Amino acid sequence: MTDKPESLDFLWDGTEDGWVVITSDLGLGTIYNTETHMALVLEDEAEYEHAIRTMHEHGRPFLDSIP
Repeated sequence: MTDKPESLDFLWDGTEDGWVVITSDLGLGTIYNTETHMALVLEDEAEYEHAIRTMHEHGRPFLDSIP
């Protein structure tokens, strides 16, 4: 096992299709894949916030509901 976290670049760099953020009044949102219909859960709060922020910076879609 390694201390280096798995890269999350696939969420915003286009190597995997379908990643969006489903917005909510309860928090930053849910990272969701519209093709696999699966949510990504990140247990580390700082990693989660970084992923959401970077997805926004790279223009990934932020949706009001699950398509």
